[in-house]
Amino acid sequence: MEVINQSFPSALSITALVERPISDSNQSLFERLIKTGGGPKYILGRNKYADCVAQVFHIEAFIDDFTSEPTYLGRPVVRMSQLPHDCLVVSCVVDIRPLTALRRLHAFGVEAIDYFSLVRLYPDKFLPVDYCGNNQNDIKEHIDDYQWVYENLADNYSKESFRKIVQFRYTFDLECMSGFSPKIDQQYFEKFLQFGEKEVFVDGGGYDGETTVAFAARALRYQHIYYFEPMLRMMEVSKERLKPLSKIEYFQKGLYNHKGLMQFDGTGGSASRVVETGKDTIEVVKLDDEVREPVTFIKLDIEGAELYAIEGAENQIRSYTPAIAACVYHNQADFWRIPKRILEMNNNYKIYLRHYSEGILETVMFFIPTAHNKSCLQIV
Repeated sequence: MEVINQSFPSALSITALVERPISDSNQSLFERLIKTGGGPKYILGRNKYADCVAQVFHIEAFIDDFTSEPTYLGRPVVRMSQLPHDCLVVSCVVDIRPLTALRRLHAFGVEAIDYFSLVRLYPDKFLPVDYCGNNQNDIKEHIDDYQWVYENLADNYSKESFRKIVQFRYTFDLECMSGFSPKIDQQYFEKFLQFGEKEVFVDGGGYDGETTVAFAARALRYQHIYYFEPMLRMMEVSKERLKPLSKIEYFQKGLYNHKGLMQFDGTGGSASRVVETGKDTIEVVKLDDEVREPVTFIKLDIEGAELYAIEGAENQIRSYTPAIAACVYHNQADFWRIPKRILEMNNNYKIYLRHYSEGILETVMFFIPTAHNKSCLQIV
């Protein structure tokens, strides 16, 4: 990996990104992993990363404490409590709880190496982690844009979170994520949001309705909810879950910067997304064309289409300054493209950043109207 040698101009900055060497312990574990007589080897997790590792190394079994299936890919599935103490485990947990997974393995007295370390050592042999295909190049090429974001974040917690996340996404050194913990239940609703009366909420990427339920519990006197979910099956699930709520308008459509039809891969569950190779077709629309009344809060979790949905909401953003909570982790460039684009439309925002996992997923950037603005959402 190429090292970024550029330093930053101010004392309070994102600190120069550097290549962090593989720790001696992980280097030793990797050497043991590739050694024929290095003891029994296991994989924690059952996902595409685990499948990849199983093709490279001979393993005894997969570890999964949450299934009753006896085998996977022709090998046994065992519980963590069944591991022999002389084994070596590759943890293929990358999304929400990679640090927790390693701590659990260590608590059982076994040694483990994380999947990120394997990718760092041999990026051509192991699958790239989702949403990280161009991380290092983008950070290197747009270092000034990352510095701009850092300097425009509204609080020190956002700045420190941003610095650690960018360093992690540049180096894949999991130690950078120390201090984060899974807080999925708090996602999108932070203390710097205070709801008033007559809130108008757009749930972009509603999926199963969970975020709308959380919104309605906080904004008891909301005026309207506009719910966008392109998958028919999940729209049916959402309508059933949201039956107790009133004043909801449903759109089985995706949010984008134009109206039309697009290819969609609906096989990824909550990670389903617009993609050219998708076998499904969905309708996409501009928010400005579908919602005429002033919106006060927009949530966007649409698997990499967030920037385009923002462009399709330009009139709302310019005219009414709604609060926005947008996921930025699906595309590395969104860490700087999204804030730049929103502030080009309307600079009456404070920017916050929060991260709700120990791994790659769930980084949300918040755009909160400044206090002088007329939005119902206020800084507290």
